[in-house]
Amino acid sequence: MQPLMFEKEKKLLTAWADFINAVRDFFKSKGYLEVTTPILQEYPNVDPNVEPLKVKLNLKGKEKNFWLHTSPEHAMKKMLAKFPMNMFQITKVFRDRDYGRLHRPEFTMLEWYRLEANYEHIIEEIGELLRIFGFENYEVLELERAFEKHLGVVLSEDEEVLKNNLISYGYEFDDKEDWESLFYRLYIDLEKHLGIDKPTFLVKFPSKLGIYSVVKDGYAERFELYIKGIEIANGWTEERDPEKVRKRMELWVKDRKLPLDEELLDALVKIPEFAGCSIGLERLFMVVYNIEDLNELPWIFKVEDEE
Repeated sequence: MQPLMFEKEKKLLTAWADFINAVRDFFKSKGYLEVTTPILQEYPNVDPNVEPLKVKLNLKGKEKNFWLHTSPEHAMKKMLAKFPMNMFQITKVFRDRDYGRLHRPEFTMLEWYRLEANYEHIIEEIGELLRIFGFENYEVLELERAFEKHLGVVLSEDEEVLKNNLISYGYEFDDKEDWESLFYRLYIDLEKHLGIDKPTFLVKFPSKLGIYSVVKDGYAERFELYIKGIEIANGWTEERDPEKVRKRMELWVKDRKLPLDEELLDALVKIPEFAGCSIGLERLFMVVYNIEDLNELPWIFKVEDEE
């Protein structure tokens, strides 16, 4: 390793250690309990936007499937059901099929849950955290307004209405594409416009993109945070009705052959009103230190034959 490269990587390692300590100190100063949950899980997180990694273990002479957690969400919610208190965790998480400038199958996640809170409280809390790293102000932008402002498209949850809107604005698409495919194709174009001048919290997502969030008045009570065109955080007011969550999960696993986590569903009814959020810490570190590619981080997972 060249001396200059060694010094650069040494500085990054030191900065990362200070960065993690600052995040940890922030949550501890607000009374959060730092917790640890198993990385190996009996049930996968079935969020439709991530793919879990299966691990086959031989236990007591019998093979059994486990999953590396894509986030500590399920385990922390089960812990909340037994010990209802504000809690956070910093841990490695794993996701299949993710690799690139901003993606890795292994990365560091911050996840936290706050009782008697909704997604707006979490946004305010993140604003406080961001100030530690030099971001003094932020904006909150409704998703529909963002589509109109940056793409010139009126967003609709009705597939035919959305397609007619796209035709009128000159967007080309295959008529076989469904609403979700069209939405995410547009969303990828939208992302590069977000959080350029200051951090941007997108709110009021369509109900069908609610994930595990409460849906009220036709909108999901969730947000995504963008800084410099990069998605940093994803959070929401948590839905506690196990039947509503079950219906969503059943749709997500329909063609994926993944088991449902019944323990999670049982736990939800035992948790007071709460909200939660996750942050990809390497990405936040990147925007704080103006780093363009995860490959620049000396601790990050890399494929040996990568060019």
